[in-house]
Amino acid sequence: MADGRLRFTSEAGPLEVSVCTPRIVRVTLGAPAPLSFVEPRTWAPVAFESAGGEPVRVATRDLRVEVETRPLRLAFADAAGEWLLREPDDGGMSVETGGRVRARFTFPGEQHFYGLGQGGGRLDRLGQTRQLWNSHLGHGPGSDIGIPLLISSRGYALFFDCTSDATLAVGRSDNGVRLDYTAAAAGLAWYFLIAPDLRSLMGEIAELLGRAPLPPRWALGFLQSTRHFHDTEELRRLPRTIREKRIPCDALIYLSTYGEALGWNRGVGHLEFQPTLWPDPGALLAEARAQRFEVITHEYPVLHEQSPLFAEAEARGYLLSTGYERQTGGAANYRQGQRHLDFSNPEVRAWWWAAHRALVGLGVGGWWLDGGEGPPAAATLAAGDGTRLHNVYDRLRHQAFAEGEAAARPDQRVFLLCRSGAAGMQRFGASTWTGDVNNDFPTLDAQVPLGLNTGLSGVPYWGTDVGGFFHAVPETGELYARWFQLGAFSPIFRAHGWVWREHVPWAHGPEVEAICRRYAELRYRLLPYTYTLAWQAHTGGLPLMRPLVLNYPDDPRVWTLDHQYLWGDDLLVAPVTREGATAWPVYLPRGGWFDFWTGERHQGPGGVTLAAPLERLPLLVRAGAILPLGPVVQHTGERPLDDVTLQIYPEGASRFELYEDDGRTNAYRRGQYALTAITCDARPDRIAVRVEAPAGDRSVVPAGRRYLLRLRAARPSAVTVEGAGVLQPSSGDGRPGWWMDAGFLCIRPPDLTALTVVVRPGDRPSS
Repeated sequence: MADGRLRFTSEAGPLEVSVCTPRIVRVTLGAPAPLSFVEPRTWAPVAFESAGGEPVRVATRDLRVEVETRPLRLAFADAAGEWLLREPDDGGMSVETGGRVRARFTFPGEQHFYGLGQGGGRLDRLGQTRQLWNSHLGHGPGSDIGIPLLISSRGYALFFDCTSDATLAVGRSDNGVRLDYTAAAAGLAWYFLIAPDLRSLMGEIAELLGRAPLPPRWALGFLQSTRHFHDTEELRRLPRTIREKRIPCDALIYLSTYGEALGWNRGVGHLEFQPTLWPDPGALLAEARAQRFEVITHEYPVLHEQSPLFAEAEARGYLLSTGYERQTGGAANYRQGQRHLDFSNPEVRAWWWAAHRALVGLGVGGWWLDGGEGPPAAATLAAGDGTRLHNVYDRLRHQAFAEGEAAARPDQRVFLLCRSGAAGMQRFGASTWTGDVNNDFPTLDAQVPLGLNTGLSGVPYWGTDVGGFFHAVPETGELYARWFQLGAFSPIFRAHGWVWREHVPWAHGPEVEAICRRYAELRYRLLPYTYTLAWQAHTGGLPLMRPLVLNYPDDPRVWTLDHQYLWGDDLLVAPVTREGATAWPVYLPRGGWFDFWTGERHQGPGGVTLAAPLERLPLLVRAGAILPLGPVVQHTGERPLDDVTLQIYPEGASRFELYEDDGRTNAYRRGQYALTAITCDARPDRIAVRVEAPAGDRSVVPAGRRYLLRLRAARPSAVTVEGAGVLQPSSGDGRPGWWMDAGFLCIRPPDLTALTVVVRPGDRPSS
């Protein structure tokens, strides 16, 4: 095993066990398909121990593998030798007649399972059967993106590297938990991943399937989507109205034209602007951009026969045969004459991107890639049949745009908003949303577990149509406000709907407009915190939107909890998803939790019921949290982050590292970023807050930055700044000093690159 591989012969064909890293092992049976979800690479040599005999044993510092040879059976254990899964005696991996492979495993003890992409109901996959076949059925809770990654609450995962039609079922049996995986393939390839805990496991998943690059900072703001406009004046009025109403927003998204309904292009399957609505596209786009809106255009993976590109694509064999058009979204009469592009052909990917060069030249900043759920099983593509390429089809389109952007705008970050996708889509800058969903409260409730499992499947950027897309019931202001609150704490914050004019923040009257403005402003104030979460997603694979089990895996009450979640590690979000609710139950894991709005402290573990009038999203802050906040701005480019508020809830020792870069380019990949360490040490006799000098590239940190400290603490007896002496009480007029504000001790220290503030207690801490 000098090359890190064990080879065996079985009735089903050659079996190979490869040690990729100390925490990742690859298993292949037969001849796996040439197309893989995993980016090709040569793994570095791994230190391990091996022993022959029966069974054959291999051990790294993090895992153990045992292979019984009579009959051939695999078992995996952790470093301590406690087994985690094994092939059962009644049959494990096999290649079956009819071109299908099968894998069966058993698992011991109490555990729960997560991942498997977007779709399939609740967070916990135990007791579920998932057909891994990308699909989109409108009027449901969301699109289905099948990602064959199953994560155990015990800190390991299985990834089946098969792009074909597959089914995975996991449930309890008499001897524990049992998994059954089948796929239409001639061979099988799968990976076992392990880590000390679930959080670390997300890093191993990112190592295998690819790390999400940082999105442009503007993509983490509010994105207002549109559908069809009456005329050019309405097109021009929308950005003006957003700015006049002072609702923070960073991008406008323009839908395709459908028949007589005017969108950005001549129609689905065209890349030319609609001439009636857009008589001068360059000037109109420049006008929107001058108001500091990024522009995103919409398209499907199709060409229309009336497109100027159609004849060339057909002559080159770049189009799939007819019969796939029915899977494109939109009314049936808008789909006649469309043909899907064959993105399995690298020439098609390059050619299609080249057709977008004019849009690049006009400054289109991102791409809304609708549809793409994959060809039918009977389709023939350059790289194989529809059965084997269905689930990877749209990821190949993502690759086309990522590679095209890298060539055309090598230093610009990619932003793709995609209805479909696949394992590894995140490494191409692809985000997703749940597609064309209903506009009712049950559908709103279904969104949260979809987002949580998408994040646990390695895809950190996810969102929904705020307000719901289809108008199955009349749109209400209550539903829109509640959905907007969820959107403000979703990685992709975007409003969209069939009747898009009912999906702008001012559509439901001044009360709802004020609520939406409040949450959009909060989203932008939290961007320093959220942007740091994006860095954590890039470096460690952590989703921004985190199920509580990720941080509290030893708490059995969170194993199946999927109607609330963590935003990062410090904010607990519990969206209200029931019509008419004015109070909402929330489960608090261990530790102290502060109501973000009232400051009231609660102690976990245990449940509380919080007041939840329409204007209030149940939102709690972890005791010990350090929240970096920016000023209220109308867009991310309005001003540099020159004034930072550190909102701190002192308890014990805590730390936060604020991440910063230029927000737009790929310079961060070359080390041009800064990390500022912020610590708080709370003791009975003092609270010490330390802001270190930025480490790394200080050019990305605004010169002359000021800090305002807001500590959840009582009136002090003294406040001192190391090197500057005692601070005096002040009126909060911007000069150094301290004052009290609604239960917070506010401290404006002198302008220093690094500072230490020490607070000596006075009265008892406020609740």
